Amino acid sequence: MADFNPYQRAIIRNADWFIAHQSGAGAIDLEGDEFYAVRGDATLVGHSVTVRMYAHALTGAAEYRDSARASLEWLAERQDAQGGWKHHAAFTLDGAQCVFEGFDTYRRISGEERFADTALRAARRMVSGTIDAEGRLLLPNIIEIGEYAHFALLAWKSTGLAEFRTAAETILGHIQRNFDAQTGCWRPFDAAAIRRDLPARLIRPLLRFSAGALPLRGRLMARMADRMLPLIVGESHAQYAMSMMDAEALLDTLDGSCRFPELRAQTATAIGWVTTHCAGPFPGSVVESCPPQGGRNTYPVRLLNDTKMAALWPAACLLLACCGMNDA
Repeated sequence: MADFNPYQRAIIRNADWFIAHQSGAGAIDLEGDEFYAVRGDATLVGHSVTVRMYAHALTGAAEYRDSARASLEWLAERQDAQGGWKHHAAFTLDGAQCVFEGFDTYRRISGEERFADTALRAARRMVSGTIDAEGRLLLPNIIEIGEYAHFALLAWKSTGLAEFRTAAETILGHIQRNFDAQTGCWRPFDAAAIRRDLPARLIRPLLRFSAGALPLRGRLMARMADRMLPLIVGESHAQYAMSMMDAEALLDTLDGSCRFPELRAQTATAIGWVTTHCAGPFPGSVVESCPPQGGRNTYPVRLLNDTKMAALWPAACLLLACCGMNDA
């Protein structure tokens, strides 16, 4: 380990930890948390494949590749007819986007194409759950769809199919129109999708109270994001550091295969907004949320609205945005 930098050592230690928690069947045998709420959640398994394959690339050790392959075999056997992992994941889109990442990383590093069909079905499940055939947005949770634009571009690069490049650009169009130029960051929820009819206005206070009071976990949160947010969200304004996920497609520009100048300009502004308004308790840290405009949170879920504690996921989102900007 002496020859590796601290970041590489962290990847290797994390990969070792996943191997230590791998079941004989190939899953990662862990209890769920707020996001990965199913034991052995397929979403976590997919992400963990990426970590183990990076460890394999760093060390050349076959144990990481073999462990990742066993997990992919477990996932491939459990993919549902729609291309997701509905019965094995508690995340949005039945975990298809995160599992696709694992399959794609394995293919790129190992050179093997044995899981190509499974990965293709997962990519199509991700796209079809985010936009419809006419390009209309089906998943108005803008705070997360930047990740899906990025994965659609990965699918385009790995398959050569133009449908994924088109899908990515369509998703980016929805992200870009939700940029609040006056504030300097993206709105976390598509303002055009908010229900403003009388029944919605009547039931919204009860739904918001319930979402804030109940100990929501992964599957329920995912279903809420899929179906109920237009009723729960009453207004959408720049608030969350995790909105930097909307910049993830910039990572795909670093190889010169595509350019997104509008997204790049928005990201430069948003980085300034996040580092100013979501600054954490120590240098370089960020918090989940800045104090909401008018005292009303866009999302009433407690874990998203902390304004004091340093948070890892938003910090990672900010780092990804800086990497996409190629900001050393």
